[in-house]
Amino acid sequence: MTSKSLLLHYHDIVIHDYDYETLEDKQWLNDTILSFHQEYLERNKIPESAKIILLRPDATYLSSALPPNLNQYNAIFIPVNDSRPHMGYSGSHWSLLVYLKRTHSFYYYDSMGESNIFSARMTAKRMGFVLGFNNQPPKFIHMNTPNQANSADCGVYVIAITDNLVQRMISISSSGCTVERLMHIEKSDIRTVKNIRKELRKLIQQLRKKKK
Repeated sequence: MTSKSLLLHYHDIVIHDYDYETLEDKQWLNDTILSFHQEYLERNKIPESAKIILLRPDATYLSSALPPNLNQYNAIFIPVNDSRPHMGYSGSHWSLLVYLKRTHSFYYYDSMGESNIFSARMTAKRMGFVLGFNNQPPKFIHMNTPNQANSADCGVYVIAITDNLVQRMISISSSGCTVERLMHIEKSDIRTVKNIRKELRKLIQQLRKKKK
């Protein structure tokens, strides 16, 4: 297998073997794997009626790449990287920003504390402008987040927290759930890093077999 071997073409996502290898233990997940996870969730787990959208990692840098009518969604999930658009492949950390229409707020989850807070605030400001909130900017709320055990698992934590929050938003009635209960994440709420990596590798292999 060469370093550029194609493993899977899943709708808009193309996974090569070097993308797949980032799912091995203690490897930093790249944007392709995060995008694949989002694509799979949207197509298989999130009903259209839930009005939840998962923005791809590269979409927030270019307003033209954003989906139309973002104001219609109850929740917008935004992976945040500390890279600079003019410096390709310069990023080293993933975190998660979630806009919740119900509270007109951005919730910031970072498994390394405040490592990405500057990039997250800039993304929130940019997204607020795109959403047309110039006169009433959304609140920015830094959430307590389970800490990663090494420097490589940040992307896995983004996936784990996304999975948990999406499931809550789908299954819990908004009228009977406080915002604190909905958005608060404990370590015990999320799957382990090892299981997530293993499950995603298994999923990619299963989808690959179906394509043959």
